[in-house]
Amino acid sequence: MPVTLGILYGVWAPFIQRHGGPLNALQIALGLISGLALAGLVFVLMWLPKTIEPELRAAAFGVVAGMSVGFLHSLTYASVLRSSGIGLAVGGAMAIATFYYFHTREA
Repeated sequence: MPVTLGILYGVWAPFIQRHGGPLNALQIALGLISGLALAGLVFVLMWLPKTIEPELRAAAFGVVAGMSVGFLHSLTYASVLRSSGIGLAVGGAMAIATFYYFHTREA
């Protein structure tokens, strides 16, 4: 799962950044770096010990999801406030969903 998310994110970021223009080396670097960073973060989150409290694990998943979506939205040249708001909304939703998952699926 981390590799798949990293690849999709790494392709999506330069696609948003180029705004219909030709692809250049900086956009390829953006895709590689952002895809590797997200894959690494998700890999670390998946390997967090299950002894950590579900609230903390859910918050970590929410932070990673919110930061990644907020960053992608900021590539569209949207305002910082709007990108932050969308990131907070997605992060909060992910934290709630993973909190529910951890409390109902794990003992």
